[in-house]
Amino acid sequence: MTTTQQPQNLETGPATTTEQPQAAQIEREFTIKARSQREQIIRRFVRNKQAMGGFVVFALVLLIAWAGPLVYGFEFAELKPEDASVGPGTAGHLLGTDGLGRDLLAQIMRGVQRSTLVILIAVGISLALGLLVGLLAGYYGKWVDNLLMRLVDLILTIPTLVVLIVVASNFPNARTAIGIAIIIGIFGWLDLSRILRSQILGLREREFIEAAHALGASDRRIMFKHLIPNMLGSIIVWATLAAAVTILIEASLTYLGFGVANDISLGKLVADGVSAAQTRPWLFYFPGLMLLLIALCINLIGDGIRDAFDPSNKKVRA
Repeated sequence: MTTTQQPQNLETGPATTTEQPQAAQIEREFTIKARSQREQIIRRFVRNKQAMGGFVVFALVLLIAWAGPLVYGFEFAELKPEDASVGPGTAGHLLGTDGLGRDLLAQIMRGVQRSTLVILIAVGISLALGLLVGLLAGYYGKWVDNLLMRLVDLILTIPTLVVLIVVASNFPNARTAIGIAIIIGIFGWLDLSRILRSQILGLREREFIEAAHALGASDRRIMFKHLIPNMLGSIIVWATLAAAVTILIEASLTYLGFGVANDISLGKLVADGVSAAQTRPWLFYFPGLMLLLIALCINLIGDGIRDAFDPSNKKVRA
């Protein structure tokens, strides 16, 4: 009895056993992992070399400024008349001393601490005021918008630096790091309020805001749960750029004689070192370079955050 051999199916035969693992491997290799918006923003920022460089340098400056005094051998207010006006590297003073024998590096570390405090307070106050005015003007519109924006336009016509000088000169007791920061913060929110107002005017007409209204959400919930998260990128970018402007304004006020008194800041060190720039240049150039370095790092960080929040940016791929 003869048996008939069934023809082998080339599509479903033994060859498919080797093709299936290969196809699965190829599929795994080319599968794109879904990333959240936060992960994409962080990834874009980390891949920005300039922004990461500025972030690392700024972090090192803050680390040295706050941890350095714990291990450094000199205090910022310590007087050593025998070491007065010595150059960098002399008698253990890495950056030299001033005319009273105070160590310059210790003073710079103290100045970075004070300037950092000024930035935090000033930007915090400006952020709170700008966010409040921008939210109210953009969300409610009508007479609220007209009233608040006309107030902003009126304040913008007044030179901010002149106002700061007048306030600082009439209230000498406010010329501390905290007092100067409060003065700068009170007059530093104007541009933020206009930026947020323009964004809210577009956001309040979007479908998700109308849906929140239809579901009975309160105005407060809509502002804090829907509007602010959608403006977070602009707020963070503004805050970083405002930090760089704040430290320069503080230095300008101190240079003009209306800044921090009876304390140390980078601006005060620069102002005190101007008269000695020819004979003792380290007293002027080291604090000035530190001031410029901090401002540069903050600007680089701000640019990196702006690019990271911009999905259309092709400079750094996600």
